[in-house]
Amino acid sequence: MKLDNNYFLGKTSNKFNIEYGTISLINYNKPVSEEWHYHENFHLSLILQGGNLESRKKGDIQVSTGKVLFYNEGELHCNKHTLFPSKNLNIELSNDFFKNNDIYLDCNKLSNKTPFSSYFKLINIYHELSINDLHTSNSICNILYTLFTYEEVKNKPNWLEKLIEIIEDRWNEFIPLQELASILNVHPVTISKYFRRYQHGTIGDFMRIVKLKRAFTFLLNSEDSITEIAYNCGFSDQSHMTKVFKAYVGFTPKGIRLIS
Repeated sequence: MKLDNNYFLGKTSNKFNIEYGTISLINYNKPVSEEWHYHENFHLSLILQGGNLESRKKGDIQVSTGKVLFYNEGELHCNKHTLFPSKNLNIELSNDFFKNNDIYLDCNKLSNKTPFSSYFKLINIYHELSINDLHTSNSICNILYTLFTYEEVKNKPNWLEKLIEIIEDRWNEFIPLQELASILNVHPVTISKYFRRYQHGTIGDFMRIVKLKRAFTFLLNSEDSITEIAYNCGFSDQSHMTKVFKAYVGFTPKGIRLIS
């Protein structure tokens, strides 16, 4: 099944046009078609709420809140077992976007890019929708340019994936570097040196970002107060969380709740 340009299964609650593309907020509150389908243009999705089981030719993908997905033009896929409610930020871009900006599109490299990097760029686009002024279109396009700029990373050390898994599993803790080094049987200096090289930030940065991502999930999917979320996500207080938000994403926790 072929879907028309700028059309997605689900209910569109907000749409913003940019040069060569559209930004859409799509809500899923009831079942939609589970047929195999494709879109004419490249598009990507950030799962803001809920999720589903997505099938592609290469296999199934379990999709949950915070997941970023990239789709080549004409790429067949289908979605089943959708959680209700679900909500996606979808961005569809025509070939002219890439051609006129000298961007080589490679979905495999995009998928392998540091997940948090793509996530926060898309969260910034989501936030721009709430501002919606004369500068919004340019701001979104600038963010998209950086999203599609990536360095090919080779020969990652074997312990890096395990280290990331430990930090994500123990996201609400502070884990001393010495403890991580002991678990991985790797010297602390080696961890610090290579983590920065491959993740483009320190371990401290990464620990804060993991907490921020958890906080985003609560802000988007719960009615808890910002103070409650700050404590639940391991920040010392609301002021601390707000400070980290402004430093890493450029706006406050309150800003993420401005879009319906």
